[in-house]
Amino acid sequence: MVTADLADYEIAADVWAGIIAIFAHLPPALRQRIHGQAAAGLQPGGVFILEAYTPAQLAYDAGGPKAPELLMTLAGLEFQIARELERDVTEGTGHTGRGAVVQLLARKV
Repeated sequence: MVTADLADYEIAADVWAGIIAIFAHLPPALRQRIHGQAAAGLQPGGVFILEAYTPAQLAYDAGGPKAPELLMTLAGLEFQIARELERDVTEGTGHTGRGAVVQLLARKV
């Protein structure tokens, strides 16, 4: 496990068996760089797991970013699971209620 500031961290290529990003809402330029590095950083057969709010989340009061550019839709890799859906979010004060999310499980070929 690595704990780091993603703005400063470089994900090494072909190193990781799995990379997980749960509600890691990044500015667009940083998100593009990090997601590209995440895809390249997976070993063959490695998985990228992501859950994040979509722009539809702005209609709900269950938390998440209020800036549309921090919200995302689907992109990248060979998808095993790739879906946008609404679900109940129960994650403490400020993050409880109906949420619009994207869920992704992708595998590097």
